[in-house]
Amino acid sequence: MDKATVLDTPEQIDRYRMAVVRQGIKALLIGMKINSGYTSTACRTFVTKLTGTKYPAGKNGLSLALLDLNEILGEV
Repeated sequence: MDKATVLDTPEQIDRYRMAVVRQGIKALLIGMKINSGYTSTACRTFVTKLTGTKYPAGKNGLSLALLDLNEILGEV
């Protein structure tokens, strides 16, 4: 049996949340809707809280938010 990875520090949990939202943004950009919680507005608001930058509505705003989120996560 494989060992489970435990995220027990606030930094690890925040990084996991950012990674999940990043995947949600990627899905939205290709036209998928994961669930009712992953809206364009919710994802852009999440990234806005991290960066302080307000992103415009639509795919352009999502793309900009994705770029900033990738930069935060160190994956440019």
